[in-house]
Amino acid sequence: MKKTTIVLATSGLFATLTPLSTYADNAPEKNPVTHAIESLTSYDAKQTSVYYKDLDQDGVKDQYDHCLNTLLGANVDQTGCEIDNDKDQVVDRIDQCPNTAPGVIVNRFGCENDEDGDGVPDSRDKCPSTPKGATVDAQGCEIIDLDKDKIDDKIDQCLDTPLNATVNRHGCEPHEYVLTNIIFDTYSHDIKDSQKPILKRDAAMLSNLKEDEIVLISGHTDYVGAEDMNMRLSWRRANSAKNFIIQELGHIGQKVYINGYGENHPVADNSTEEGRQENRRIELQVITLEELPDNALLSLPPEMLRK
Repeated sequence: MKKTTIVLATSGLFATLTPLSTYADNAPEKNPVTHAIESLTSYDAKQTSVYYKDLDQDGVKDQYDHCLNTLLGANVDQTGCEIDNDKDQVVDRIDQCPNTAPGVIVNRFGCENDEDGDGVPDSRDKCPSTPKGATVDAQGCEIIDLDKDKIDDKIDQCLDTPLNATVNRHGCEPHEYVLTNIIFDTYSHDIKDSQKPILKRDAAMLSNLKEDEIVLISGHTDYVGAEDMNMRLSWRRANSAKNFIIQELGHIGQKVYINGYGENHPVADNSTEEGRQENRRIELQVITLEELPDNALLSLPPEMLRK
């Protein structure tokens, strides 16, 4: 094909145009590439390297940065956004509660809401409308404490302790030795319902145990009946008292020992009814392991089960 010359009347100037088809005819048939496309691709590549910078200087190029305006010096993740370890939508830089549980609703400081202002977050508050200024427990419920010993009346076994008295975890003034004369039915070791409040209050007076201390429960009887039967009965009654304080007062079984003395250690005259009642007793003591009598055990000996 011959070159075509086109003459333009443009202020006396002549222009010669070469049709693109001329180059197309001379290009390889299988890879037709125009100079215009090649030039455009090269231009874009240059512009990419020029315009994709890191304007907020967080170490993440703008083309990958999802948060283009982070504060200078802020810690960011690989997407250029400030770190929020507990995923509560409040970045760690301003999060005053950085370890909130997943899914918990938080305020602008990253902390759980506490609508009644009692210090217990709403997600754990079982009493969400306690009066302002009320003293509450770990569940956010108001503590009623009439004797002001800082023990909730719901668990306080001694509701009338003197003001400013030292109390144990049960709200009672602590004692190393407690004696209880609860009444058992004849030849029985079962604790009667009428006697349970008495035993609970008496046992609650024991002082809180230190690491090296244990509770020793000793059973005693009067002299009525055969001596060997009274011995077995005293062991069983001591064991009943142990099971009771474990269940009702939260004592640990491995910290409570028992023994029985039968009729061998009276504290009153066995010839009178009043004296015999005094002798039918349960003694509770807080002692160290070094003070533990040789005959004391953690569980009832099999031979003591026989009636």
